[in-house]
Amino acid sequence: MHTVEDLCTLIGSKITWGRGEDPRQLRPDTPLLETGLLDSLTIMQIVTALDAEAGIALPDTEIVAANFRSPLALWAVVENVRAGAAR
Repeated sequence: MHTVEDLCTLIGSKITWGRGEDPRQLRPDTPLLETGLLDSLTIMQIVTALDAEAGIALPDTEIVAANFRSPLALWAVVENVRAGAAR
């Protein structure tokens, strides 16, 4: 995972789109919680996919609603985790 757009793709693949709803391209600023795109199960699927597909293990302290407000908010966490791992 190299860009926030890659993260948008991962998040979009985990969302269960409603019946008759067209899956849309997520943008970095797409509000995920406000629009009801994410629930607790989807958040955990994203966390699991980040670890399995990208090798990014989010600490439990980072799995909070504020970090899942938008792909950009989650991307900031991903970058912080990576920076901490590089030390």
